[in-house]
Amino acid sequence: DVRKQRPGRVVYTAWCNDQGHVLDDGTLFRLGANDFRLCCQERHLAWLQDSAVGFKVSIVKETDTVAGLALQGPVSAALLKDAGLDVDALRPFDLAEFALKGGAVTISRTGFTGDLGYELWVPRDLANTLWDLLWQQAESHRMRAIGYAALNQARVEAGFITANADFVTADLALREDRTRQPDEIGLGWMVASDKPYFTGKRAIETARTKGTLGHVLVGLEVDGNEPAEGAIVYHRQKREVGIVSAGVWSPTAKRNIAIASLVRPFGTTETDDLWVEIYALREGLYHKMMKRARVVERPFVRLARRTQTPPGRN
Repeated sequence: DVRKQRPGRVVYTAWCNDQGHVLDDGTLFRLGANDFRLCCQERHLAWLQDSAVGFKVSIVKETDTVAGLALQGPVSAALLKDAGLDVDALRPFDLAEFALKGGAVTISRTGFTGDLGYELWVPRDLANTLWDLLWQQAESHRMRAIGYAALNQARVEAGFITANADFVTADLALREDRTRQPDEIGLGWMVASDKPYFTGKRAIETARTKGTLGHVLVGLEVDGNEPAEGAIVYHRQKREVGIVSAGVWSPTAKRNIAIASLVRPFGTTETDDLWVEIYALREGLYHKMMKRARVVERPFVRLARRTQTPPGRN
């Protein structure tokens, strides 16, 4: 319920179509009393404009005008402070504006990892200024620029989901049975049922009442150290009950972890005797392995510094 969100705060949210199927998830920044910024993976300008009909609201696409940078890890707060940006007062999901040569930078204590981290937002013409300011601290703080492979590993450890990887967005799904309601991908907690009308409310409430939810997204711990991404999940090594959408060997947790979509009741009331079928490429040949899997809670890794305020100098 956005009415409960204060200016200077960020919330994780999702939005659905009329059938209650998730179109995407993302973060909603309340920059001011009547000023919001929605950040997500896919493009939804047309849907937002259609949904705005009848409301006194203007919607502007900022994709090409705002530069975003994620700074994540145990020394992120210390690095920012040494760069002249003191973020010690920011609590998780807080945001604030700081002076930057030539303008200002908005910093939110958010990120797509399970670690301490921040996201920085500047007008496009200040992107290089911000990068250079931070990169001056690179050597003293051992900062590295990383790509998606490293980020994906961190987000799996945090138990975070990715659109069109762990679930198919409703507007891109070609098959009707590929779409998912919030409850089927672990986002049921963010649905404010006591709100007045919102898109998909009737369908979500009907599915909950009638018990017609067909899937559940779960965390798995898998035997061995071979990542299980793309593996089929079996019950008693015979019946196919789901698929692993993301899987890594976690160097932090020292466990083989995965996120999987299972057909109910597997993953809810039926959690025993689950197996994953992994095909590992070894010297030019694929080796089939059946590994036992156990349903476990997410996140797989919990770091106290992620929520510690002030974060301190790790």
